[in-house]
Amino acid sequence: MTSITNSSIKLPRYESFIYFSLWIGAVLYSVYNVYLINPYFNYYDDLYGDFAPGWSWIGRKRDISDQEWRMWIPLLIKLAPWIFLHHFISQTIKILINSMLVLCCWYIVVAITFSYFNIGTLGMLCILLQPCMLYILTYKRKRSSIWLVHVLCLFVIHFLKIPDGTFQNMFQFNDEEHYILMVTMCWIQLRSISCSLDNTKIYLENTPDDTYPFLRNLLYKLAYCLYLPTLSLGPLVLYHEFIASVNQVYDVLKLSNVRHLAFNLVRYIFWIFFTNFFLHFMYFNAVQYHPELVRSLNPWALYGLGYCLGQFFLIKYVVVYGLNHTLCAIDCVKAPPQPKCVARIHLYSDMWKYFDQGLYKFLVRIER
Repeated sequence: MTSITNSSIKLPRYESFIYFSLWIGAVLYSVYNVYLINPYFNYYDDLYGDFAPGWSWIGRKRDISDQEWRMWIPLLIKLAPWIFLHHFISQTIKILINSMLVLCCWYIVVAITFSYFNIGTLGMLCILLQPCMLYILTYKRKRSSIWLVHVLCLFVIHFLKIPDGTFQNMFQFNDEEHYILMVTMCWIQLRSISCSLDNTKIYLENTPDDTYPFLRNLLYKLAYCLYLPTLSLGPLVLYHEFIASVNQVYDVLKLSNVRHLAFNLVRYIFWIFFTNFFLHFMYFNAVQYHPELVRSLNPWALYGLGYCLGQFFLIKYVVVYGLNHTLCAIDCVKAPPQPKCVARIHLYSDMWKYFDQGLYKFLVRIER
């Protein structure tokens, strides 16, 4: 008996074209049904600030109800001059000094300075003290002790991130500062876990004769946790991969690399403008906060709503992960690439494997 694999089965071209056309037609029709919901918001009493005045040349209001998109894009704009400074000085250090320790010190200084000017002194101290305390508490500890410390720290972060809670009110963070600080602390927590586990396996166990292992590894961890291109928005770069990237021999950027970098920057900036343009006409983010409206939708509109929410979720991470992947490449840091389109992933077991590859590799690594 001969076995037939999926790769050996090929449909006729006309049949594939028919299926493709039917799929595209169904998607467009369902999205059109979502567009037909817009009149519901024409005279909507916007108590929660779900909409903002749109671009003047369009003459329509824009859906800003998604908190991540509303916070991430202004944060990327604030990061832009600091990222330029980060790369300019880091490239200078690599050319003139070529010292890993000096480079790590610069990564720490520029991240702390950015934090000071954007979330204040208290916010800056939080993101600086968090990796330092975790490093001290997990230094040369057993794996079980490391996990206990990090789980307890997660409970603390869960308490601190409560909107309008005790932490935010006590230190008088506004909503934007509080959100950025909490997101940054969550990323630092994830990187600290990666650093602790890798230190246990590699750096701390394999350097018994080093005179300054504690301070050196603390410096490496701070540079890793506070690395500016991935500080607040990811993606996750594993600790051992970051150290290997920073420690490699400097290679001057070639013209082809610069062209590729410029192309990617233009590409992701286009997606930012395209998405904001689309949000003037499609209010699917606001729809999800009105359950009575969702219950009244016909099946086509309901399918379209799910599709639009999924694609918008994808675009957010394509922009953020794609941009940061490109910026990390300037420093020769191998960050995970942008996620694959969720509409072409048919097995949910492949979702995180191809959507957030950094998190997937992290989960695989901690299981070992």
